[in-house]
Amino acid sequence: MVETLNLISGGGVVILNLIPFILRKPNLLFLTAIVSFIILFLVAQFG
Repeated sequence: MVETLNLISGGGVVILNLIPFILRKPNLLFLTAIVSFIILFLVAQFG
């Protein structure tokens, strides 16, 4: 269960961080980095 949650959240973080490069909007990089950090923090706390 924990491994599945880590795999899903890790894949989501990778995809989330690729969005600014795909859309060619570098100003979104900081926002997606913050969201990724929050996701990883929550998974570490509750997973």
